[in-house]
Amino acid sequence: MQLGNPLLDVEISVNNAEFLWSHGVISDEMLFMQKTVCNESRYLKESLHHNLSTECINVFNKQDEEMGSYTDPGDLISPICLSPNSLVQTVYQGALNLIHDKLAMKPAAVANDPCLGDRIHQYLNTPKVQRALHANTTHLPSVWEFCGGHLAYQRENIGINVIPLLSKLLKRRLPILLFNGDQDSKIPLTQTRIIANMLAKELKLVPLGNYAPWYGKMQ
Repeated sequence: MQLGNPLLDVEISVNNAEFLWSHGVISDEMLFMQKTVCNESRYLKESLHHNLSTECINVFNKQDEEMGSYTDPGDLISPICLSPNSLVQTVYQGALNLIHDKLAMKPAAVANDPCLGDRIHQYLNTPKVQRALHANTTHLPSVWEFCGGHLAYQRENIGINVIPLLSKLLKRRLPILLFNGDQDSKIPLTQTRIIANMLAKELKLVPLGNYAPWYGKMQ
């Protein structure tokens, strides 16, 4: 069983203030406000019940101001599209557009071009990427598409604590892989690691290795 960026417990999983602070996108003051006034967990729960408090509104309005419109909470280190066709420009546009134009000329940069609205679609339809993910092993003629139609989050279920279920599965010796990247601040890897350590302590599991850098092809 594999769970990527998993919302396991709304009291733990979504609290991202220290993660944002460690990436330099919020101030010391904002970190303190989320610890003492209103954190992401409280904000989300109030939002689900359509009962946002003044305290939470003020804290997260201030956070939006600090992070600015160019910071994507789902990808903190993603580059900005500086195409002349963009509706919003920065004061550095002229110099940065020259850099962008040079990068855009390189074939290897196409998949990472922030001005491509469908770059995720292109990436996941690349044959070598699908081979690496063991996807489309039957070589279907159709391409991968985003989920659509009637699929939707059931907001009322967001508050369900999934940790006890994972504990039961582990007790039945069913392996579980929890994984996060170091870019998504909506459910930070730090919070998933906290939950993994909680489960390990509860079940008296012994770690097979310590946290360490991982490598691919000597990189």
